Formats: sequence, C-alpha cells, structure tokens
Amino acid sequence: MCLICTSFKKNELTVMEAWSNYAEMAETMEPQHAEEVFAMLVLATENVDFSSKMPKPTIEKIKRK
Repeated sequence: MCLICTSFKKNELTVMEAWSNYAEMAETMEPQHAEEVFAMLVLATENVDFSSKMPKPTIEKIKRK
C-alpha cells in the first residue's frame, strides 16, 4: 500500500491532506492504484461535513455506511 492509503486509513491524514498528497503523487502512481486512491478519496469527501470548522472524516466513519 502507498503512504496516502496507509496514513489515511490510520487517521493520520484528513481527507483534505490526503487529496493534497494525491495531487502531488498521482502521476507517479500505477494507473490502477491511482484510480483506487481517487475512488477512496471521493467516497471520503462525500462524508465530510464542510460546514464544520475542522472536517476530519476517518476511515471508520466511511466503513460504517
């Protein structure tokens, strides 16, 4: 697994930090894995309450749905 995946799943990154890292790393990833990370982040973004001052969705919140 890549650093984005492992760090996000361990709740060491917010979804916004993960998106930022993805933007920097996507071109260097294997295309299939880049698609998997993109899908994971899209799903996580759908679960963010952007009205909150500090959105920090966790992988546990995503798995519950």
